[in-house]
Amino acid sequence: MGGLIADLRQGARQFLRRPGLAAVVILTLTLGVGANVAIFSVVDALLLRPLPLPAAERLVYILGLNKEGRRTAISYPDFVDLRDEVRSFEGLTAFAPQSVNLTGRDEPTRVRGGFVSDTFFDVVGVKPAVGRGFEPGEDTPGAEPVCVVQHEAWQGVFGGDPAFLGSTVMLNNRAFTVVGIMPAGFRFPFDEVEVWLPHHHWPVYAGSAEKRGVGLVAPIGRLGPGVRVEQADAEMRAAVGRLAAVYPEAGEGRSAFVRPLRDVVVADVKPAVLVLMGAVSLLLLIACANVANLMLAFGSSRLREIATRLALGASRWRLVRQLLTETLLLWILAGAFGLVAAQWTLAAVLAAAPGSLPGGVEPAVDGGALAYAAVVVVATGLLFGLLPALRFTRPEAASSLREGARGGSDGPGRTRLRAALVVGQIAVTLVLLTGAGLLVRSFARLQQVDVGYRAEGLLTMEYRLPANKYPEGSQQSAFHRRVVERVREVPGVVSASVVRALPFSGNGGSVTFELPDRPLAPEGSGYRAQANTADPDYFSTMGIPLLRGRVFTAQDTADSPPVVVVSRSLAERFWPGEDPLGRSLRLEDPGIQAAIVGVVGDVKHDSLDQPERLQLYAPQPQNPHLFNTLVVRAAGDPMALAGPVRSAVWSVDRDQPVWKVRTLESLIERSLGLPRFLSGLMSVYSTVALLLAAVGLYGVVAFAVAQRTREIGVRVALGARPGDVVGLVLRNGLGLTLLGLAVGLLGGLGVGPLMGSLLFGVGAHDGVTLGGVSAVLLGVAVVACAAPALRATRVDPVEALRHE
Repeated sequence: MGGLIADLRQGARQFLRRPGLAAVVILTLTLGVGANVAIFSVVDALLLRPLPLPAAERLVYILGLNKEGRRTAISYPDFVDLRDEVRSFEGLTAFAPQSVNLTGRDEPTRVRGGFVSDTFFDVVGVKPAVGRGFEPGEDTPGAEPVCVVQHEAWQGVFGGDPAFLGSTVMLNNRAFTVVGIMPAGFRFPFDEVEVWLPHHHWPVYAGSAEKRGVGLVAPIGRLGPGVRVEQADAEMRAAVGRLAAVYPEAGEGRSAFVRPLRDVVVADVKPAVLVLMGAVSLLLLIACANVANLMLAFGSSRLREIATRLALGASRWRLVRQLLTETLLLWILAGAFGLVAAQWTLAAVLAAAPGSLPGGVEPAVDGGALAYAAVVVVATGLLFGLLPALRFTRPEAASSLREGARGGSDGPGRTRLRAALVVGQIAVTLVLLTGAGLLVRSFARLQQVDVGYRAEGLLTMEYRLPANKYPEGSQQSAFHRRVVERVREVPGVVSASVVRALPFSGNGGSVTFELPDRPLAPEGSGYRAQANTADPDYFSTMGIPLLRGRVFTAQDTADSPPVVVVSRSLAERFWPGEDPLGRSLRLEDPGIQAAIVGVVGDVKHDSLDQPERLQLYAPQPQNPHLFNTLVVRAAGDPMALAGPVRSAVWSVDRDQPVWKVRTLESLIERSLGLPRFLSGLMSVYSTVALLLAAVGLYGVVAFAVAQRTREIGVRVALGARPGDVVGLVLRNGLGLTLLGLAVGLLGGLGVGPLMGSLLFGVGAHDGVTLGGVSAVLLGVAVVACAAPALRATRVDPVEALRHE
């Protein structure tokens, strides 16, 4: 310990004499460590740690598969059979998130509901803090309506009444007794559920509970002790296969799969998080290479000191320990500053991130991040500190004493090592720039996509009718019609309409159809198209062009012959060069044959990067639904009409809440959130990497100029012109750059395929991106080499040769 303390003191004195060097090293490493620890905190919370639920590693998610391999929900009868038959699970529960109307207050409100079976709280392993959960049988029709409320919702939405337990609340036009309040801070990873209700109160459940062919349930299960996911998956597939054989009319060849709940929860964000982790890891490598070069330059200035110590009998290990201790001292200081930088970086990243993380997942610079930072600091410090230490303590270092009269020079081995580090820096920087360039170009392409309608000036809001108040389709259609009529009367409204699934809202569905005049689809089960229902004014309100025929009219009622409007892609797919008007589609659900009366333009519904999909629309009266979205085209600012339009809805039904009041432009912008976030953050990291690489290249070239001062002086004395000197220096720096670019291009070609799921309209090996980032890096290299080159032209040959 005495020797270690002495080494630390010696290292501190060394760097106090060179505060500029110490500051640059610490700042460089702080950038790399801070970025790494911040992103690791996100990776740790999302991908490494279990979800914030008891024994969360045993929680799994089950989804069905039809014979074409498409994911489906599981019918309730199948769920009951699987719950009783599959032994891999300690418990299996139904879960369906859906908004709930809260009424009986001054103003109707929407709360986020979770419709579950009575085993839900046992399966997730969390009991209400006050009261109880659901008892056996409370999830069956005819049982008394009860509910469990989230603690934060009790404090906020419901006012925090101490006598809340046992009171009744009006949910979906029915009185529910509050039997439990969940613990504070409990957030289920799927959605932000504010109130849990028995599954049979789910509006979709009514009338479909006994239909084995209607998917209603995406079960959540808790594996039994010692049971692996693979075992449960195999047993589940076998059990569903037996049900498919017994009930073929519900779907032949259907299956199911079991996945860890965490994998399903983080599926959408996992690729982006891994890309960011890769980016900051590369940034740390660049920073460490930069520091290693600085330490090599610093060590070169100490060659005579090291040679003297060796000549006086110091062992090589003693000197290595001294140099390594000095390096680790800087790395540890940078690690401490890096943790502070990580806190700020993490806060900035989370603030800029689009949307929120899954419920209960809260990244933080905690013990896990501290351990990771310690490993990173020690590992990189040893790796990049050991190289200079071993290099400068080789026995031949004693030759520096003999060269003292000439001032010494840097050996070819050390020169090659610094050059290799710079080449590595440039190569890694090119890889990072390529990734950022691909994301930026992809984001630019997304912004240029034609969505198929005029999004500007559109106000949207959603609502869901209570099934026990509007049980009949005619009542639902009448409500939608009256709402549109009232909204049209609001000053500033140009037009209004309703649609079941608004583009970019996350809502939507599909339908299987057949063509009576041709054979079935190759898979033998019909074709599929994205399905929607709309009123007559929907297409004009949205600005979707009518290409052929007509749209819906007031004469398309529930009693008139079924009709549909199809998209251009669907018409061209089945009737290329022909007139599709008057052709028929046989729709599997609701089991009708409808005539095509019009063709409209294709629209982007789910995302900007989705390929063109087959789409069809049915008139609202012929396919009524409890859920709808109001679309309003405003003469001015759409959000200025939010209050009057909401009041118009309440004039039809005072107890009908509306929610998600927003513009369609904001929905499209929200869909760009992740690409914008990724491209922006990657651009920041790659810019920092570019600057570090430029500084590293500048340092190596400047040091080379300093080491070759006498040589340059001789050349000038012998008649070399300034251009010759500049060319000499530039050839050295640009040679390293070109070598780094060549190595980096190989890595850049591998980046695209790894990021394939995040790209749109840009090839994985996009030549424009590779050429552009190479040109940028080469330009920066020229600038970095220019200053040392110009300085070399000002070398005074008399001064340079004075000691020769």
